[in-house]
Amino acid sequence: MKKELVSETLRVKKIKRGDIEKMYQLFSEYYNNHTFNTFEHDLFEKDHVILLKDKKTNELQGFTTLLRVPLKKAGVKVIGVYSGDTVLKKEYWGSPVLGISFLKYLWKLKVRRPGTAVYWFLISKGYKTYLLMAKNFSTYYPRFDKETPPEYKFLMNEFYSSKFKNNYRPETGLITFEGQSCSLKQNISDITPEILNEPRIAFFQQQNPKWADGHELTCIAKMTFWMPFKYALKKTFKMRKK
Repeated sequence: MKKELVSETLRVKKIKRGDIEKMYQLFSEYYNNHTFNTFEHDLFEKDHVILLKDKKTNELQGFTTLLRVPLKKAGVKVIGVYSGDTVLKKEYWGSPVLGISFLKYLWKLKVRRPGTAVYWFLISKGYKTYLLMAKNFSTYYPRFDKETPPEYKFLMNEFYSSKFKNNYRPETGLITFEGQSCSLKQNISDITPEILNEPRIAFFQQQNPKWADGHELTCIAKMTFWMPFKYALKKTFKMRKK
């Protein structure tokens, strides 16, 4: 029987203690080198969390954390959203629920202020997270087929240098840490020779060769008013081809 997910978006301060403990337990299944205290501290720096639960059992199967970022571009205020810890249980990989829920979150921000640009700030230590952005956003950077425009480099440098201080390397676009850092466990998101035929995965590997050590590739994507509609059309055509 196909497993299905449902999502719920909450303010972080309204998350139940039991759910926080389950989030950490799930996080620990996929990541090394972390503690509950650092996980909780990072969580409570965020504004919202998207919880993903099994539709039938209501058991937690994934989540992502979200932070609103105040920024200016050429002196004009823009809306930034930074996504932190993100996990989805392997049995649910391929489910569109997380992507749809996140698009809804960004779209609501865009609708409330249609004249204001909305950007997603993402750091990626695994190619699957990078592909989530690359497959669903028309405008995103860095990418293999285009140079990152100066205005996007400016926004990335403004945010990532503020958030990660000396751990951010603007010359490489990477976030690195001294000593052991939080990293994916083996066999979770390994890059094999076969999948390097996909140019976006090959690009991620080239840009972030030490991803297995917990190095993060800094990224940015732009949300538009029409993105959810384009996403729905893409899914419709995909289903018709089957």
